[in-house]
Amino acid sequence: MRIGKVSEKYHISVDNIYYYINYGLLVPPKPKGQYVFDEQTVRDLEWILGLKELDFSLREIHVILSLKRISGLADPQDMEELKEIFKGKRDFCMKEIERKQQVLERLDSHIKTMEASESTPRASTGFPLTALPLLCCPLCGGSLSLSEVKMDQRFIYKGSLSCSCGYSAHISSGILMTPNKNENLQDTPDITRELYKDLPPALISTFQRSYNWMLKQIEETDLHEKVIAETYINAWFFMHNHLEYLPTDSLYIVIDKYPETLLMYKHLIERQKPDLDILYLADSSTRFPLKKNCIDVHLDFFAANEHNFYHDTFLFERIAPYLTAHADLIGTYFYFENAPKSMRLLLSQYPECFCMNFRLDYFLSSLKKAGFRLKGSEDCGAVTDSGNNLGFGFHVKGEKMHLMPYHASSAPNGQDISSGSDNTV
Repeated sequence: MRIGKVSEKYHISVDNIYYYINYGLLVPPKPKGQYVFDEQTVRDLEWILGLKELDFSLREIHVILSLKRISGLADPQDMEELKEIFKGKRDFCMKEIERKQQVLERLDSHIKTMEASESTPRASTGFPLTALPLLCCPLCGGSLSLSEVKMDQRFIYKGSLSCSCGYSAHISSGILMTPNKNENLQDTPDITRELYKDLPPALISTFQRSYNWMLKQIEETDLHEKVIAETYINAWFFMHNHLEYLPTDSLYIVIDKYPETLLMYKHLIERQKPDLDILYLADSSTRFPLKKNCIDVHLDFFAANEHNFYHDTFLFERIAPYLTAHADLIGTYFYFENAPKSMRLLLSQYPECFCMNFRLDYFLSSLKKAGFRLKGSEDCGAVTDSGNNLGFGFHVKGEKMHLMPYHASSAPNGQDISSGSDNTV
């Protein structure tokens, strides 16, 4: 029989047959340059297939076939050797069964723990009372009055906020809702976390290198008894991925234009770390109902980029009035290196996107212009393939996208910002 016929009869691919030949398991005759499966070769193939069903490896099968070829298994000693091989495989399988049983028991334990966690009532959090002193009218700077309140000793769950100048906002489901609602139709709330799916391993590894660098800066900065903010969390949400590093004696402000996204993350955090005081603020602008100079640390993972998808202003210039005189910016900026195709695609998909987005020179010069000095940064490497991920659909395969974690401060003892990398589009 020819190889094609053997493949069809025994339901084994031609490639596998050639692999067995090259490995030495099959030694078919080759008259006129083409392999022919005679009766002996077919019997060897049947042995191979039978031994594979007994879970023997190709190396073990090769040993058994060699024993068979040398003696034909006619010698009782050879049969005894073959029997010992089978006994050894049986003993190995029994140990594997015991090990797998232990694995099953551990898996069952993990599943029960997760099911118990799912059945545990979710803690309910709301607008922290500790955040009330931070509020003021964004129009006139006056005090806000609170009415129609539903609250307990720690949180406000529902209420109306108003100013004598006519400004009003409200608290619903523990989230502060401002009149600045999202009107952009090109973006949607990522309540199923699609942005986190289908990321290639190389990009995830680069994310982790950036996370590690940011966490080191956070540890050195000391977040205790601070006011810490993060904006544009619909894109990426650094705090949520690193809740274990957030001290409970600080106040957190989480801002996004989508109440749906805020509510989704609020519920997740309530299951994971409900002891955090978090002010969830739904606002599509950068004019927040917060007092000036109240934020000590701003965390950013793609937020500066996300702002430029819809605005031609610099994020930290816009929110600078809310930062203290010695505020820290700890984040990661995404930038392209010689990526004209990606930029063209980005601007076609997002017509409102600022043409200077994803440019390192723009980011560094804008930081300096806004009064911040770079204390440190690191190029965590470039990726040339972002996969089919929803968040990076504009990144053309083959072009380089870098991640640069950074630490900037308005304090005067930072390094001159012009010393950063000059890699640009």
